[in-house]
Amino acid sequence: MGAVSVEQKRRLQRQLVLLVPALLFGLLVSLQWRTQSERSELTVRYNAPLTDAASALQNEQNGLKAQLTDLRARLDEIQRNAGTQSGTAHELQTRIEELKARAGLTDRTGDGVVVQLDDSHATGVASKDLDKSICHSTDLTDIVNTAWRGGADAVAVNDERIVNSSSVYCVGSTIMVNGTLMSPPFSVAVIGQQNALLAAYDDPTQLSDIKQRRDVQGLGFTVRRASAIHVPAYSGALNIRYAQPR
Repeated sequence: MGAVSVEQKRRLQRQLVLLVPALLFGLLVSLQWRTQSERSELTVRYNAPLTDAASALQNEQNGLKAQLTDLRARLDEIQRNAGTQSGTAHELQTRIEELKARAGLTDRTGDGVVVQLDDSHATGVASKDLDKSICHSTDLTDIVNTAWRGGADAVAVNDERIVNSSSVYCVGSTIMVNGTLMSPPFSVAVIGQQNALLAAYDDPTQLSDIKQRRDVQGLGFTVRRASAIHVPAYSGALNIRYAQPR
């Protein structure tokens, strides 16, 4: 009887050794499922209102931009009418138009290049490389700065004119340019001398990170010549109080 009792104890111990990890594993799976379920509920509960709020703010901003554009057009008309009254007023109006063009407050049309930037569409991108396969606000900033280095006369990102006071930054999974929400793909229209612009973008010392991610992770990045590019006037608010043209 004693030998049987010892054997039974050993068998029970072996069963406990297998049972305890199984119970712990089941508990972990249960907790993980519950956490994911709660997270999904929170996402559904809070993501929709945030999206609605962002859309409402964007619509409000679009309306304010339209009003600002209309007021600027009316002001331009008043200034042009005043400029026809005397030689001095006409000279002042001409100077105003020159300054507005330099500030990006008038639209431009001309030859140049178009830069396309898009998230990678390659399949099987490793999780550790996901961040390198998508567009970032810094990528757009680098592309725009390269355009200025190449002698650009006017630049726009998805029809948003880039001026000295323009802002480009990430908000979650989207990018805001001049306060306007955008998602890839991005089209950067650049007016200027084509050969100089292409030389700037082909320079191996420029945009090296973007080019490497294009070659390795499949990030969408192309530069091509284009004719009759239209760059709209800047439609946002101007917060600059003092400036000196160069």
